[in-house]
Amino acid sequence: MSTPVATAPPTVIVDVTGRVPIDGPHHIATWVFPPPTLSAGPVPLLFCLPGGSYTKAYWHLDVPGRIGYSFAEHLAAQGMLVIAVDHLATGESSRHPRAAELTPDVIAAANHAALSDLAGRAEKGSLLPDLGPVDVGPVIGVGHSMGAMLAVFQQSLHSSFDAIAPLGYGTVAPFATYLAGDDRTRIPSLESIMVPARAGAYDEPFKSDRANPVIRRHFYWEDVPADVIAADDLTSTHLPGVTGPLSIVPFITSDHAGRVRCPVFIGLGERDSTPNHHDEARAYGSSDDITLFRLPRSGHCHNTAGTRHQLWDRLARWIRALPAATAVTPST
Repeated sequence: MSTPVATAPPTVIVDVTGRVPIDGPHHIATWVFPPPTLSAGPVPLLFCLPGGSYTKAYWHLDVPGRIGYSFAEHLAAQGMLVIAVDHLATGESSRHPRAAELTPDVIAAANHAALSDLAGRAEKGSLLPDLGPVDVGPVIGVGHSMGAMLAVFQQSLHSSFDAIAPLGYGTVAPFATYLAGDDRTRIPSLESIMVPARAGAYDEPFKSDRANPVIRRHFYWEDVPADVIAADDLTSTHLPGVTGPLSIVPFITSDHAGRVRCPVFIGLGERDSTPNHHDEARAYGSSDDITLFRLPRSGHCHNTAGTRHQLWDRLARWIRALPAATAVTPST
């Protein structure tokens, strides 16, 4: 039996010029994955934010000769509207010359503007040519790694979502602790990143070194096939200014996480960006509804793990149990 040829998902571009606190024209590029058929009731909208060095393709990994690596297709097949995002300065979204101005609050503002526009289009039936009007709700911010940090920022600052699912992100002690090893002086701080950034140190677009053996072990469980890792490497993109480096500063998200009041689904791999998985629930002290799921035999990049469908299906069940409120006010 031949493997189906992958086709590119529909691309939807959102102009966010004037809706972010930085100069210049800006747009956000997204991929949209509609459900095969629209249900009679509300349709959950998943707004999926990739991590540092990743594009929207993290949520739709194309591995030649293999199937079943698309988180977006898997959740869309379960009746959900899935939108995968390229952050500002990454993938097909617009660039910006000053890295120091691309802080997490700016990236979150751009994503909030994009989500408002997209939710409005979905409600009106203008999101995709053949989709028709969608009764949107609930809206879930699904983020991986740096994208999880940005989902928390966005919810804290804009109340964009009815629920959030931060995946692969440690609010207490993120990936920096693995890079630093026993040398605690190597753990980055806000000023150790922002001082050189203000002097232009990060203005040239840059990528993280995924080939680093420490990062390789952190990202992938030992049984992940080499061709899957090679396909994942092809999704590499520039980091979104200082937001990339800042995402590994310990406790940088703590204040924002503490202000999140909506339901929270914390998804972590067995080996992931936190020294103690159960400590993560403490970060969301204002939420009355916190779920923690640990994915066995998974590194940081859950969507490449052999066990990935366990996480995807557990998240889907959690989403289906949410009330159908809509947090985002669609743009007019």
